Amino acid sequence: MPTLNLKEIFKTTARFSGFYKIKPEELDLPPELGELKGPVEVEVQIEKALRGYEVHLSIKGSIELECSRCLTPFIKDLESTETIRLENYPEKPSISLNAQDLNVFFLEDEENFNLADLVREQIILSIPTKPLCRVDCQIPTLEEPEEETRFGVLKKFIQTKNSL
Repeated sequence: MPTLNLKEIFKTTARFSGFYKIKPEELDLPPELGELKGPVEVEVQIEKALRGYEVHLSIKGSIELECSRCLTPFIKDLESTETIRLENYPEKPSISLNAQDLNVFFLEDEENFNLADLVREQIILSIPTKPLCRVDCQIPTLEEPEEETRFGVLKKFIQTKNSL
């Protein structure tokens, strides 16, 4: 698992860049969300900012999801680029949120920043609530034999009565 010591890194440099391949078991996604197909490639650039750090994150990989209409498994490509602020937890509770507060990831420990936690969060946010295998996916219909439907027996009775 890629763990970064941000305090040590930024003693000697103003910008950090790295490329990582994170295994699916290191990301530990909940199984009901989907299954990662192979390692996730992560390119990261971190810069020191006013109240913490600014992270430019590029994620590439693929995940197997289940279509919410036809229940068919399908592969969705994960490809996203995000800019996220890393900050320490606020000392006083915040009453309101600004638009810039929505892309914040709170640090627990600057000396042991786990990049996999941030990547896991971004993958979960990128998965649609109702995944579809295709835009035009239709709900499958069950075609029952006519005589087994509720009105099939009645229709058969009427046809028999009319033939007499």
